[in-house]
Formats: sequence, structure tokens, C-alpha cells
Amino acid sequence: MSRATAIASATARIPATCGELLQGVDPGGPLLVSLPVAALGTVEVTLTEDPAIGVLPARPRAGAALRLALGACGWRGGAQARLGGEVPSGRGLGASTIDVAGAICATFAAAARPLDPRALMRLATGVEPSDTSPLPGLWAADHVTARRIRHLGPAPTAWVVAVDAGGQVDTLALHARAGPGPTIPEGELDRLAAAVAAGDLATLGAVATASALRNQDRLPHPALADALAVAADLGAAGLCAAHSGTVLGVICATRTEADGATAALTQRGWAATINRIHAPGAATGVSNAQRCSSVALAPRRRVPAWGVVPGNAKPCPELDGGSIPPP
Repeated sequence: MSRATAIASATARIPATCGELLQGVDPGGPLLVSLPVAALGTVEVTLTEDPAIGVLPARPRAGAALRLALGACGWRGGAQARLGGEVPSGRGLGASTIDVAGAICATFAAAARPLDPRALMRLATGVEPSDTSPLPGLWAADHVTARRIRHLGPAPTAWVVAVDAGGQVDTLALHARAGPGPTIPEGELDRLAAAVAAGDLATLGAVATASALRNQDRLPHPALADALAVAADLGAAGLCAAHSGTVLGVICATRTEADGATAALTQRGWAATINRIHAPGAATGVSNAQRCSSVALAPRRRVPAWGVVPGNAKPCPELDGGSIPPP
């Protein structure tokens, strides 16, 4: 791509995850609550006058997200996306969401177009089931169609000790074979929301552990029994599982407790890593080659109010040069 064709460039930074606190199907339909951690993946998008669209390295779902974003924000030219690849795929660490949501966020930021949580989730789920990690704080969402989203509150100050069983899981293939997740008991989301609002890590961990146990028939985690024993011995809050991945985590209230869980899991034969729970949401930085002109931008499509959105899920202003602010 020649320098003369570049109009504007933006980089999106999306948090990684350690699976989910809750996933499955409740009376309202598919539901997921991601557990973001203090690790990031990046996507850079450069808008061009040339109509060509490309992604490096080539990943079809990132390419699909890029095309959706270009159409939604009204860009008439082309775009080139570069995926940072910082987070391994197929583990339940949110790598695919980083690629998909990162392409969407960076495209909107480069085009100087606003993007709210509903629109972001709707576009992302147009490609594949999505994590809620691009949104600031902890969110519940219909991860298949984004017909509903709900802001639960801030992420707790806590740590998660993760073990990886190895291999890879394809989210789309798993959903096609086993559905979006097991049945969630009625009232479980409200129980989690109350725990988040109260800073009740014990109840949050109990909800997450129950969700991990329900998912065992759908996607067994070989480390589950060992992780449960370690959590019980240490008095840890509970477990979190990648419901479409190979990672399982022990949720710990302190770094000292996390160190203890790491040592105990290592003694049981599992390589473990510690991450701090952290949910800043997506952030973007914009680099102007020459600012997007009205000639290149088509009239912006109106983003509809996608389905049921609770009153506490407020839209947010521009991502351009910043981050999605908390509601």
C-alpha cells in the first residue's frame, strides 16, 4: 500500500479474557459474561482511497468484521488491517473477539465515527459469537445476536490463576455442534449482578463455578477436579471456565492467594499463569495521514436499537482517540 493512498489509521486495543463468569441460555435466550484480564491484543486499520480490502495475517473472520465495519460507518474506499496476534487462538482467551471487535473499533475510530456498545456487539455477533470484553466493566450480553446487553458494574479487584489443557476449540464449530451453552437457572444473572454491585467476590465465584460445572458435559476441562480441590484448600472464590476454549481459572482475592494456587496447581502437574482481573474495555488511538474527508465518507447508516437493552446500558460517544467510557 503506497503512502499516498493512506487516509487515516487507528489502532484498537482489546482486553484478553480468562473464559466467562457465566454462559449458556436463560429464559431470555443466549447469555454470556466475559472475565477480562490485564492482557491486551491489538488491531491496526488503515483507511485508503484504493478500494482493496486486506487483512494480515489473513483471517476470514477479521476480514468479515472489517467489511461489516466499513459498510456500517459509510467508508467508500478500502482498508488494510494488521492483526497483532498477541493472544493465542482457540483457548478461550478472547483472541477471536480481539480480531473481530478490534477491526470494528479501529475502523470506526479511523473514520471518526461514533460507536456505542449495542452497535459494537451487534456488528461483532454478525461475524461470530462474541465476548463482552470490548465493553468497559462487566457486561452480560446475548453473545449470539446481541439482542440484549446489560451493564453489571465494575470488575472486582482480584486475580485469576489459569491452566490450559492444550489444543484449540473453534467457537463457531462448537456452537454448531453443542449450542451456545447449557441451561442457566432462572435468576442466576440477577444473582451475579447483585454480587458485582456489592463487590461480593465469594458469590461471584460461586456463580462462575456453577457455570463451569454446568458446561462440563458440553466441553469437559480435564483440570476441573484439581482446580476445584485447590480452590477449596485455599478458600478461593471459585473457578471460571472458557466455555468455548481450553482454559480454566481459579479466582483469587489476593496476589498471595494466587501465588498459592499457582504452586498447588503446579504440584498437581498443571502449568499455571497469574493474571489480574481488569476490564477497561476497548481503547483506540488515531494516526492521521490526512483526515477522512467528506468525499470518502458516505452518509452514515443509522444503527438501530438492537432488541432489548436495559436502561443501565447507556450508549457511549466517540471511540476516536480514546476508549469506550463506562456507562
